[in-house]
Amino acid sequence: MKTTRRILLAAALAAPSLSSLGADNGQAEWRDSIVRFDVTRNDHNFRVPWDKRAQTVSKLGAVIDGNEVLTTAQGLANHTLVRLQKGGRGRWFDGEVKWVDYQANLAVVGVGDETFWSGLVPVQFAGAGQLRDNLQVVRWRAGNIERRAAEFSRFTVADANFNQAPRIELKASSEIEGAGRGELMVSGGKVVGLVASKSGSTCSVIPAPFITAALSLRADGDYNGLGYFDFIWQPASNPATTEYFKLDGPARGVLVIKPSTRPGAKSPLKRHDIILEVDGFPIDIQGDYLDPDYGHVIMEYLACRNKWAGDTVKFKVWRDGETEEIDFPLPKADFTANLVTDRPDDTEPTYLIAGGLVFVPLSAEYLSSWGNDWQRTAPFRLVFYNRQKPETAQRSLVVLSLVLPDFYNIGYQERNAQNLVLDKANGQRIDTLESLANALNSPGDGFHVFEFKKGSALKKIILDADALEEANQRIAKRYRIPRMRKLE
Repeated sequence: MKTTRRILLAAALAAPSLSSLGADNGQAEWRDSIVRFDVTRNDHNFRVPWDKRAQTVSKLGAVIDGNEVLTTAQGLANHTLVRLQKGGRGRWFDGEVKWVDYQANLAVVGVGDETFWSGLVPVQFAGAGQLRDNLQVVRWRAGNIERRAAEFSRFTVADANFNQAPRIELKASSEIEGAGRGELMVSGGKVVGLVASKSGSTCSVIPAPFITAALSLRADGDYNGLGYFDFIWQPASNPATTEYFKLDGPARGVLVIKPSTRPGAKSPLKRHDIILEVDGFPIDIQGDYLDPDYGHVIMEYLACRNKWAGDTVKFKVWRDGETEEIDFPLPKADFTANLVTDRPDDTEPTYLIAGGLVFVPLSAEYLSSWGNDWQRTAPFRLVFYNRQKPETAQRSLVVLSLVLPDFYNIGYQERNAQNLVLDKANGQRIDTLESLANALNSPGDGFHVFEFKKGSALKKIILDADALEEANQRIAKRYRIPRMRKLE
């Protein structure tokens, strides 16, 4: 019996552990290819915009050729210090962000101390045909390499919460906890992608082919950023749609209902064009196409499939009873001119305080202050404006974030005086903080009158113009506000 136990014990010790299953190509532990990040950044409060606090973000990255480390862009905005650690423990090295694209969610970091690179090995990236099988999530944890199995689910074209360029994403399920900080998803000794986020058991992964394409263009100095389709379309699911426009044959394509969402842009598309093909790929009535690498995905990805801002995409459309081919130049993914502004991630909040009334731009960052589930938790009317497009008379919006209580603004400190979209100030239409600042120079009959959008809980706020400056000084001192306004 003892002999049998010894044999079983020896067999168990000789068997591979779960953490090493599937490893090969000399990268079994990935110890020499994964580094940890410690990022210190300014965390801004966009609802209390003069308030900022130091925040520490932990991330991971992969060593790549050229003595650089690849990671996700998340957590790098407004950074003040970036440190890297190899081997899962020990000394930290100062790093420098050499390249970042928040739209692509990719960043490259360098380290000037040459001793950091000693013993590190660049990763190899998987090709498009190697993204589905034998997946694992790999990372440093408590000074050891942790590996967790993952199961491929699907490819999808997804953007972020707001108006961002669509990117292909790999979805995979895994029981690994707390992922979404740039962990490596690997297969067969090659990197399948970086884990950008995790919801429930589903990991969203930036796939390797997208990463290598961006890195290659950056190395050549030809990286122009992501492009996108700036038109709005609707499915042609009902056969009557294509019949109405006299398109013969089976129902196919999608109907253009707005040629461009960019203010003043001229588009080669026309309203009621039916898009039949994009770069030779037939578009079905749902707006999908069959990608040779990723299967059926939405046509928006064709703006990023081997294409970048400034490139030309070939469209075949049905227009006025006949087929036409048009060239569509891809605009750069820049959404600063949207009704709900989406500014570069490395910019600080802007605001204007007048008599304790705190005004800020209605922005993507402001809505994000309600958390990842902002579409459900943020005030309904603010979420509504995120779906609207700019108007000629009002290109963007200003919102009353909160009221700092003072006897000057007595009666307006209730909760119904928060998160109100400003329409006019002193009779002038307001679309920016600058226009609000100008309006405050022209009070009417000794009063400042603020009017809010139709449907707001509060219609107007009226304040004494002559007492405004004194109130500003008192409020700045009471609430320790260093500046009463920070404009663009």
